[in-house]
Amino acid sequence: MQLFPQQVENFWLRQDLIFASDFILVPLYLYFIHVQLKKYIAKKPEHYKEYMMKAWYVRLAGCILTALMYDYYYNGGDTTTFYFYALGVIKMLFTDPEMIPQIMLNPKGFYSLRYLSESKYFIESGLYFYDGTTAIIIWLTSACLVVFLQSYMLTSITFTLFALYGCWKIFSMFYDMYPHLKKQMAISCLFIPSVFFWGSGVMKEPICIGGLGMMSYYMYHFFFKKGNKLKSLFLALLGAFIVFSIKVYIILAFLPALAVWVFARYRYNIKSPFLKTISTPLFIVLGLGAGAVVLQSMASYAERYAFEEIMRTAKDTQNWLVYSSKEQNGSFYTLGDIEYSTMGMLKVFPKAINVSLFRPYIWEIRKPILLAASLEGIVTLYLTITLLFKTGFVRFLKLIASNPEVQFCLVFSIIFGFAVGFTSFNFGALARYKIPFMPFYYIALFILSDAQNKTQNTTAKTKK
Repeated sequence: MQLFPQQVENFWLRQDLIFASDFILVPLYLYFIHVQLKKYIAKKPEHYKEYMMKAWYVRLAGCILTALMYDYYYNGGDTTTFYFYALGVIKMLFTDPEMIPQIMLNPKGFYSLRYLSESKYFIESGLYFYDGTTAIIIWLTSACLVVFLQSYMLTSITFTLFALYGCWKIFSMFYDMYPHLKKQMAISCLFIPSVFFWGSGVMKEPICIGGLGMMSYYMYHFFFKKGNKLKSLFLALLGAFIVFSIKVYIILAFLPALAVWVFARYRYNIKSPFLKTISTPLFIVLGLGAGAVVLQSMASYAERYAFEEIMRTAKDTQNWLVYSSKEQNGSFYTLGDIEYSTMGMLKVFPKAINVSLFRPYIWEIRKPILLAASLEGIVTLYLTITLLFKTGFVRFLKLIASNPEVQFCLVFSIIFGFAVGFTSFNFGALARYKIPFMPFYYIALFILSDAQNKTQNTTAKTKK
């Protein structure tokens, strides 16, 4: 094992992520974080003391396991690409610093330069800078590596810490509304295995879930809580910008859910029966109009978000993932014959939701790494079916209609779950892509279960 990562001629061909120096740097960094977290929670309410350090420990475990998995099990992956591209940026910083602005402002021109096509900075001459979302992660990683002596592990821990921040914000938001469900909210936001495992390391997901938590928490404060509205709006937009910059489809799933939440909350405050009656159809009309405007704006912003381009991309992605998974004996799935149109999407809608929430089934596992995802799917299916049997389908729908937070969580979960289920076609990728909506789905289940229990208790007391 090398002491530090070295800039060798073909450094991107190595897959090492952990170096001997990390056995000194990592304990020092973890001790620093531990001390700072202890100081932070000392002045906070009891639920901080009860859950924050535990949440950090499981995140840290997920971070370390993820690094070991990519280093020794997969022998590479997206995180390796981000890391070694970032090492290339650092090498360029000290040898050709004038090239940094060129690659930041004009990556396509950078890629086409004959000089750089023959250089030793980046694999495939910097092709991964073409994708703006990937480039953002590379630049963030580069900044961390400058601070952390080129240590992948310290950078990975930093990304993981930001993901914990986002999940804690989601927990804080729902704890504020449902303090009696503290344990259930903690499980949903902080201790779902797939979230703390895949939501760690030098990847896009930790940054997205951190931004999603920031956006959700401060939107809640902006619309529903007293306080500094300007500060809440600024931080909510900052979180939205972070998510938008990396995975815009999260925003496309979040905005309709937020609109439903805000409308449902304010609708209960309307005193006039007439206004309350007409508010629902009016909201639907305005919502559809706003949705069309958002999609049109997105399409003009980037052609890949036009409907036709989404369909073409989904079809190409399915074909490639199924082909590559078969070649590598991977764990792929299909949704049957898909007609890539609006009606075709509606036909496979239930299948896509099912695969996001409950699959892979235990008999579909081809790799040991997917066992945890399968067990988690079994738990999710059990909780969902148990709740449906307790409430009955009609009562289940009534409970959803009566709770704005449940509506918010389910609208986001359903839209997002369909998006990733419709486009992933690989169980390994799906386990990672779906983590942003998992806390919200579990939160919805726990709130509905609590509402059902209250109804049963009230009925029992009435009979007595």
